[in-house]
Amino acid sequence: MTARVCPICRKKVPAGEVVAYSDTLECPHCHSPLRVADSSRILGAFFALAVGLFVWSYTATGNGNMSWVLPAVYTFLAYSAAFMIYLMAIGELVSRPAEPEPVPAAVPAQGQTGGHH
Repeated sequence: MTARVCPICRKKVPAGEVVAYSDTLECPHCHSPLRVADSSRILGAFFALAVGLFVWSYTATGNGNMSWVLPAVYTFLAYSAAFMIYLMAIGELVSRPAEPEPVPAAVPAQGQTGGHH
């Protein structure tokens, strides 16, 4: 299947919505509930980890007391950006099962109290 296409109506879903609402996405055309496929999440995570490892190895050459801070920050930012770009470019969408209606909490009957025993 192609990237960011609704499996119901076969129309493109905007990349920003795929990244922002990856679990609770709704197709802007047919309004069907969607989510990013697990395969896209797993492959995207491995791609982002590889980018993060590359950034870490490139920036971890400092000699000061706090030389570990910037490589960690750069790695986190690189991982986040790489994962986002991967989902925008290659993210596959699948149908999300309908969520059950919430059940209200039971109200005690008249004369019954939730007292201590």
